[in-house]
Amino acid sequence: MNTSILPIPATLLCGFLGSGKTTRINTLIASGELTNALFLVNDFGRINIDAELIESQEDHILRLTNGCACCGIAGNLSAQLRDIRRWPTPPAHLVFEASGIARPRPLMQLLDAARGFQLEHTETLVDASAFTRHYKDTAIKDIVVAQIQEVAQLRINRINWLTDAQRERVLQSIVALNPTASRTLEKAGTPEAASPAAAKARGSGPLATESVEFANVVDLAALVALLSEATTTLVRAKGVVQANDHAGSYHVIQLAGGRMTRTVTRAHQTRALVVIGYPGKDMDRLIASLRAL
Repeated sequence: MNTSILPIPATLLCGFLGSGKTTRINTLIASGELTNALFLVNDFGRINIDAELIESQEDHILRLTNGCACCGIAGNLSAQLRDIRRWPTPPAHLVFEASGIARPRPLMQLLDAARGFQLEHTETLVDASAFTRHYKDTAIKDIVVAQIQEVAQLRINRINWLTDAQRERVLQSIVALNPTASRTLEKAGTPEAASPAAAKARGSGPLATESVEFANVVDLAALVALLSEATTTLVRAKGVVQANDHAGSYHVIQLAGGRMTRTVTRAHQTRALVVIGYPGKDMDRLIASLRAL
């Protein structure tokens, strides 16, 4: 049988900014569940940080040791899918990480209609620790609700960042939004820092994104302090910076749901931070301060 005419099975990963989609992809890669798969990563921002965090890239395609590959999305997804289908050796599986502000249904319809592909699995990752904050934020609530309501599988993570009472309330709210979805609960490592304003939500205006590139090493303590003070302005921050320590180590800095994490990484093609939040004077001051580091 000519396997090249068989449809390529596809998996769609959705979830709001900072919900853990890239971590989920890394878990799939490390587990060996998929071989000869192609991971498509779509970031909200000029710099595709997520694609780089999966490893280091070469010519926009990352070849992994288990035979898989990863690349960033640029331009029209339908056109890219057609190109992938015409590869001399197409991937055995496609995993698409949607943008954090994407609604699942249009992407599901696109993948369903794409010739040569078969959408087999769609799941939304939900950050339990940020759910209440996001749900109360009128600027993003509709997106968060759609991401929960429009899929059949929910992966709810960081449940250990909540008290028992908080966890019960969050799970009840999620079940009320999509009572028929299957649910997987996951824990996560403790965040490095939490701002006292972490539970607050600004709740107004459209989101804006800015990219700050760092040509030199960065004072990590100063960077963490700036981001911690801006949790009511920022919805998301993610990037790679080089520390001003003796080792010149590289760190992934992330802020989601008002909480900060920092991990050492080998990825450093781009030393930059992508921040997403509410436009205005507070955002302008933050960007100016970041660029002055």
